[in-house]
Amino acid sequence: MTHIIIEACTGCTACVKICPVAAISGERKLLHVIDAGICIDCGACGKICPSAAILNAGGELCQSLKKSLWLKPVVLQAKCVACGACIEVCPASVLEFNEPQEVGEHVKPVLVDEKNCIGCSFCEAACPTHAIEMSGPVMA
Repeated sequence: MTHIIIEACTGCTACVKICPVAAISGERKLLHVIDAGICIDCGACGKICPSAAILNAGGELCQSLKKSLWLKPVVLQAKCVACGACIEVCPASVLEFNEPQEVGEHVKPVLVDEKNCIGCSFCEAACPTHAIEMSGPVMA
């Protein structure tokens, strides 16, 4: 089961804008729908929905969360083998290999577009060496 939009949807289009695979459609101010054949279950729609109108793949109501609180990938450079699995799996294309700054330094994946990261954790799941951890903002 993929994510589902329920009748509480106000048609605000926030989910349409955040979906990295264009799986959501609908007219403004009307109930939107998620195409199950396209949806990758990243969960971004549920986190961005201000109306709490999205059920996750388990059938539970998603809770909206301020985008500034979404988890982001942190690459543990010592564990990374630069295989690129995280870059390949990222639906938002926000990870890239860095340019080595010193002679002998190896390329490593880095988060290059934090603003557009959807916090799906696909990169963390794809990493064969567990070199990626999802982390939230540091609270004072």
